[in-house]
Order: sequence, then C-alpha cells, then structure tokens
Amino acid sequence: MKELVIVLTTILLSTSMFIFWVAKGGFNKKYLYTDNIILGIVSSLITLGIYFLIDIPFWMIVPFVSGTVVLILFILLFLYRFFRNPTRIIPGGANDIVSPADGRIIYIKELEANQIPVTVKKKRIANIKEITKTDILEQPCYLIGIAMTLFDVHYNRAPIDGEVVLVKHTEGTSIGLNTPESTLTNERNTTVFKRADGVMAGVVQIAARGVNRCIVMSKEGEKMERGQIFGKIRWGSQADLIIPRNCEILVREGEQVHAGSTVIGKLLVD
Repeated sequence: MKELVIVLTTILLSTSMFIFWVAKGGFNKKYLYTDNIILGIVSSLITLGIYFLIDIPFWMIVPFVSGTVVLILFILLFLYRFFRNPTRIIPGGANDIVSPADGRIIYIKELEANQIPVTVKKKRIANIKEITKTDILEQPCYLIGIAMTLFDVHYNRAPIDGEVVLVKHTEGTSIGLNTPESTLTNERNTTVFKRADGVMAGVVQIAARGVNRCIVMSKEGEKMERGQIFGKIRWGSQADLIIPRNCEILVREGEQVHAGSTVIGKLLVD
C-alpha cells in the first residue's frame, strides 16, 4: 500500500509541476503526455529504490524525498532540452520561409512602412523601425512573434537563403515579455538577410527577464543558407520574424513551430 502511495504522490508532484509550466510558462501541452510521464515513472522508481534501500521514515519519503527527486530530474531534463541542438531537415524550396526559432506563435501582424504607433487595450501596435531599431526593413510586412519557453531549442536559424546585410545590437530593458512594452524596449539583436533578388527578411531576438544575452554568431557579409544556425538566445525569450507582404502565411497563432523545419510562409514571386 505504501509503495502505491509513493508512486501516486510522485506522479502527482511531477504532473503538478508540468501543469504549472504549461499554464504560466507557455510550455506545449504535449509535454504533459511525454516528458511528464517519463519523469513521473523514473522519479517513482528512484524514490521506491531509496525507500527500500535506506532506512528513512515514510513521512519523509512522501512528499520530501519524492519532491526532491522530481525537482532534480526536472532540472536535468530542462538542461538537456534547452542546450540540445538537434539535426533539422530543411523542407520546401527557395521561396519557402522557415521559422527562425522553436516556440509558439503568439501573434501575426500586418505592419505598414509608415504606420503610426498606437495603443489598443494596452497592447501597442508599433511601426517596423520601432521594433527592429533600424530603417533597413521599412516596407509593408508581416510581423510574426515566436515565444520561446525553457524547454524549446534556443538556436536560431536563417529564414531564407541570402547574405547577412545587417547585425545590430540594441541595449534596452529586461522586463518580462508578458509586459506589452517589452517587445519595444527590451534588449535585442536585429539580423537582416537579403537574397540575390533583393528580397529581405529580418529576425529580431528579444531578451526576456533573466536572459544572459542574445547572441548572433554570423557576421555582416556572410552568406547563409536557409535553416542554417546564425545565433542563439540563453534562457526563455522571443524571436520576431519580419517578412515581405507578398507572402502566403502558412501558420496561425497558437501553433508550435520549430526552427528550420517549420515553413512559416511562401514568397509569391516569379
């Protein structure tokens, strides 16, 4: 009977932790049925092993020992998921724009070149220059925001083939990304890619609270292939993708995307 209590309590602790991060941290719900199940089973086996091998009072096993085991394994799982760099198969053709980051689509906006910033229900609608801190992308565009959680791969990939024509770092605040003004005031890197036919796409790495820094490893003048790694962000953050309006958008808000392997849109060019 005690063994069953240990197993059920351990699985409950693991599930509670994942539900919290799904609700508050934006984690994908699939982790409740994948990582959570694995973590719960492994934690239960380790806790049972400690119970049988070490003379510890039952009241300390549940919930203190099982809780400590779940927390340690969760941290190790997070470190594995965060720092991994899986091989990605780049789909589609030259006119397909791939996601620059792993994460969840939080907005898809249409911005005009000279749009005046306004506030709608505490959510700012800004112009392109205000977001990118450069005027190189002053054209009608789509702005697609991708929220990166602690479980997402944090390497960023080029959305199109082309030359890196701009790498710009902008100092700023480090307020939480759930604050509307964070997408305009937080520290960021803007990287712009330009194809041989003149088509440009930009990626804005936006730092979140507690982020060490946004890193761009590519240099201006470097040739990049679609899906090639150009940078990374440490800890949870956001990546905004700026692409031309002459594009068919193939994703929607709330969808989980993966850097280099999810096609965000298709350029409508000859």
